[in-house]
Amino acid sequence: MRRIVLCGLVAVAGLYAAPIAKASDDSVRAVVVQQAKRQIKEDKRFGKAMQHLRSRAGLKKASAAAGRQAASVKMWADALRAEQADTPSVAKGRLQMLSALNLYTRGIRKLQKAIRQALHSGGSSGYGRARAAFQNMSTASKKVEKAARTMAR
Repeated sequence: MRRIVLCGLVAVAGLYAAPIAKASDDSVRAVVVQQAKRQIKEDKRFGKAMQHLRSRAGLKKASAAAGRQAASVKMWADALRAEQADTPSVAKGRLQMLSALNLYTRGIRKLQKAIRQALHSGGSSGYGRARAAFQNMSTASKKVEKAARTMAR
């Protein structure tokens, strides 16, 4: 009798496990889509601020925009970190995306440091570091795109 009850419980759990797995993968994808839509607006704002790095006022705006961008990316990473994936492809894509978002955040922090250095020293020494930070951020953007494709499979 106990075996039948146990087998019945295992069967019921198996039936409910499949939809739950799909639901959690869908929730991971939904978070990525929702955060990506929100991030597009932030990226436009960030891009506009980064076009004016030659003046002192432009550097100050860029520094503030970099802080907002870092906060926005942190929100995305926190939302994604709270979700769990069940299928291997979505789990792999989730980890890749978290890694890429971390790399992007490090690039933003490097950019902020370079902008602050440019503000304090007259501008010449921070530009090389800012270029390196932009390279870091563009690499991270490509990795985020690749992770999204991995999750879509």
